Amino acid sequence: MPDKLKDIAIRIHIDPIKTVDHATKVETVIKVLSEISQSYNNYIEIEFLKNDKFRKAYDNNKNVFDTIKEDLSLLIVDLSYGSFEAALAPNLEKLQATLFNDEVYEWKLETFDLYKDIAFTNDFEDVNYLLKIAKRYSDVERNKIFKPLFASIGDGTEYHLNIKDTHHKSVKKLILPSENKAFYTPKAIQKLVDIPIYNTVQVYAKTAKKQNGELNITKKDLKEILYFELLEHDTYPFKPEFIRYQHKSFILNKHMECAVEFVDNSYIIKNEELDLVVWGETRKEVEDAFNFSFYSLYSNYFLEEDAYLSTEAILLKDKLKNIIKTVIDEG
Repeated sequence: MPDKLKDIAIRIHIDPIKTVDHATKVETVIKVLSEISQSYNNYIEIEFLKNDKFRKAYDNNKNVFDTIKEDLSLLIVDLSYGSFEAALAPNLEKLQATLFNDEVYEWKLETFDLYKDIAFTNDFEDVNYLLKIAKRYSDVERNKIFKPLFASIGDGTEYHLNIKDTHHKSVKKLILPSENKAFYTPKAIQKLVDIPIYNTVQVYAKTAKKQNGELNITKKDLKEILYFELLEHDTYPFKPEFIRYQHKSFILNKHMECAVEFVDNSYIIKNEELDLVVWGETRKEVEDAFNFSFYSLYSNYFLEEDAYLSTEAILLKDKLKNIIKTVIDEG
């Protein structure tokens, strides 16, 4: 096995506590290696689907991930039977996947390094590490990664699981978190199931029209789908005619025309009439931000006496008067 793989490998050492001459049980070896492999494979799938290019390719061809997964399968690249020390690494010596060429190869290297870091380098109780994991992985994703990883560590009564460096020197003993285990493996998740993935689609269709002019959008009233387009992000139109923030509800005289963009991993909503620009990490966050900004304009301009407003502010107040039909105070 090439020395390069030994150098980058995850080197684990199973140190039995209750066996004669510290011999490692076969079932312990199988359990530890199987659980680490399961954690790692779940992690690979999660990271693969977080990559927009890979995800788009996967949506077109499900076999794409199988190729990547095969390339990144963990191999035992070094082994010491006496103390049962095993070095685990994927075959990163050659580019097996043809998809995206060098981009895949670089991703494979970075992804394996990241797994070593999050699973075997950091302190599970460290606050900064907790924040890093919380930002990157959902409850379900954390469970998929850390539940089998923690199972491989065991409870410390039968064996210890140590991490060694390339010189076979122990650098860390893996210990389950005492205070934050529920964060990594939420108890609310009893069984991991495949969650359906929904896409946002822009659709043009013929549908029945009521006598009062209202549109029916139920399935039975749809006559024909004329055109549809899959949106990469939730940039469908935002044209509110009702806005609610905290205890105030605003019924508008018209739909507010707003532009929705996705730039630098953020959603942006712009309304030229009121010169409003807000942003957020998700579609919901940016809509909430818009509602808050509209409420702020109402509080600071609409309710203020003209004597305390500049000429420009009075013009903005007049625009708000034309837009707002009714204000409902629910407080």
